[in-house]
Amino acid sequence: MNEISDKERELIIARMEILPSELHFSSGNSATFTRNEVIEHIRTNDDVGKEFVKIELDFLRALKSGDLMKKILTN
Repeated sequence: MNEISDKERELIIARMEILPSELHFSSGNSATFTRNEVIEHIRTNDDVGKEFVKIELDFLRALKSGDLMKKILTN
C-alpha cells in the first residue's frame, strides 16, 4: 500500500466527522467500529485506520474517474 499523506488522512477524517456519530462500520472480518473509533484509528495511523483511509480514497478516486457511476448504471 502506498504511504498515506497527512492531507489524505485529514480529508477522510473530515468526511467521517460529518457522518452521524451513531453510525457503525466494519471492514472484512474485523470488528465493528463506531464513527469515533474509526476517526481515532485514522488519527493514530494504525492498520485499521489505514484500511479505512484506503477504502475511502478508492471510493473517491472511483467517483472522480466516473468508474463508480459506470458500475452503478450497468448493474
